[in-house]
Amino acid sequence: MSKVQKICQGVAIITVASTLFSGCSQVVKSGANIAIGFSEKHIVPPILAMDDAEMACSSGTALTPAIMATKDMGADPTRIAVLLYASSGICAENQALESELRYLRAAKAGQVTEAQDARIEQKRWAAIAAQRQYAGYQLFEKRWEKKYKYKLGEECPKMKNDLDQTVYLMGLLSGLQAMTNDINSGGAVNVPKDIAAVVERGMTCLDNAKFWGAPNATRAVIWTLLPGAGDGKPDPYQTLNQSIQLGEQKGVRLSHALYAVAAQASGDDAKIRDALKTFAASRSEEKPVNPQFKLIDSMAKNMVQGISDRYWTEHTGVRTSDSGMERFWDEEENTSELDELFSEGEEAQPEVQNN
Repeated sequence: MSKVQKICQGVAIITVASTLFSGCSQVVKSGANIAIGFSEKHIVPPILAMDDAEMACSSGTALTPAIMATKDMGADPTRIAVLLYASSGICAENQALESELRYLRAAKAGQVTEAQDARIEQKRWAAIAAQRQYAGYQLFEKRWEKKYKYKLGEECPKMKNDLDQTVYLMGLLSGLQAMTNDINSGGAVNVPKDIAAVVERGMTCLDNAKFWGAPNATRAVIWTLLPGAGDGKPDPYQTLNQSIQLGEQKGVRLSHALYAVAAQASGDDAKIRDALKTFAASRSEEKPVNPQFKLIDSMAKNMVQGISDRYWTEHTGVRTSDSGMERFWDEEENTSELDELFSEGEEAQPEVQNN
């Protein structure tokens, strides 16, 4: 075989191999995109309709690595990943809350070492929550700016479908939560603080009534937290009140949770109690939950429950009782559940006969 023939044969082999490998790559990419498209259409809606935030957060933690693996196959998992990262962040937030409650109980009891350990653990879990939420926000920001050719927080192109709008809402909220949790962690993740301003402007791109009053409620929370953000804006608590009414009408109580966040940050007892009582009143049978978004309502419930548990533990050393959002320890006329338990035990003791 001549040298020219060998070269031609080598070129032919390379050409055939390249075609085969590129064909395989295309098959993998197509398969990954089909799987993602199927999930967005047939799996995401049922997940949003489930009312178990704890199960969703566990699923988010377990499934995120598998979903993100499709990115290396050429697919775009962003929309599902944003929702999964948001759900997974809840697990870490719950752990951070449990550590914080342990810290509060230990501090109240004068257990210095226990309190120090709990505070360290709280910061670690807050950092994990911030890391997950910031990852979701960054994915969302990158995809949104690439798709619409606009910088997030500066323009509002039309988003054609409900999933894009829902992901947009959750992506912005994830950014705000990431910033808050990073502050709680002592800045372990270095989440940029200017995210709050981006979120405040970005929420104007959503229909406030369609999304249960949450866009304006989020903006109002930022007005209360960020110095100067509320200049020239409506009264934040009036805006929150209007958003709460929309939330109850639409059956998603995310605005209630945002009101509780603002009230907790204010440190005002009257506002905190009003936020908790308002949420408790929203749980009546006459105010059903939107069946399409039970998961988001359940997430909101967890947020309010956490704020309530923190408030109760700070003042009493125990978390919220069953009716603790409706009536507080200093408003109760009857004895506490713990006192009743001990009194029942004493009544059950047999009398001692004196001979």
